Amino acid sequence: MNPKIDPSTLKITDMRFADIDGAPKRCTLIKIYTNQGIVGYGEVRDGASKLYAQMLKRFLIGENPCNIDKIFRRIKQ
Repeated sequence: MNPKIDPSTLKITDMRFADIDGAPKRCTLIKIYTNQGIVGYGEVRDGASKLYAQMLKRFLIGENPCNIDKIFRRIKQ
């Protein structure tokens, strides 16, 4: 394990969005950045829109991405 990585202090610092065309259907990819240089990827799915995902960004910045249950409770509507 990299000694610089500390899961307990990991925080989401930014989210970027990219639309992918040409696949069977259009989709939006999400790139999530953290304060420790770890980057993760996801996608907008289940009929949600890119705009909706962008609105959720304010709830995710500063959260620890390891706390999945907390994040889902925070953005669940």
